[in-house]
Formats: sequence, C-alpha cells, structure tokens
Amino acid sequence: MKLIAYAWASGLIEFGKTLPDGALPVIRGQDSAVREAIDVIARHSRVNDDLLVPGIPESDSQHEACDALIRFTSRVKETYDRIVSRGNDHE
Repeated sequence: MKLIAYAWASGLIEFGKTLPDGALPVIRGQDSAVREAIDVIARHSRVNDDLLVPGIPESDSQHEACDALIRFTSRVKETYDRIVSRGNDHE
C-alpha cells in the first residue's frame, strides 16, 4: 500500500492515503519505509507523539520554513531510498 507523508505550515507531519488541502507533500511510497524514513529524520515532540519538520516551528518567516521543508524532504528521500535499496521487506 502506498502512503503519503505530508506536513502542515506548523511543521506537524501526518500520514494518509491522500494529500489534504493545505498540506505539503514530503514523500509517497511503501507504507513502512515511509514511516521509518520520517521517524529517523523528524523531530519528535517531547509532550506527545507528534512528529515535526525540524526548523519549521522556530522559523521566523515563511521563507525560512520553506527552506527547512526542502532540506527535510531531501533528507527523507535519501533515507527512504537507502531503506528500500537494502532489500528489506517493507510491504
């Protein structure tokens, strides 16, 4: 099953089968590999189970937040590719 990881302007990361209006896509791919890649790179909230894009919550402008999302997305895609290429069963 394909899964989409997406982020909101606040930096909150969520997962789903479709991209909600107003959300920005991070990656789409194999369910467990997407979750693993996000889990490795995302910032983990100290108060709950939320995952956050590093750099967005503390950004001073939308430009800084956009740059943080671009960096994060690039790192997630690299990590996802490594996870999938190591040949583990992720479906």
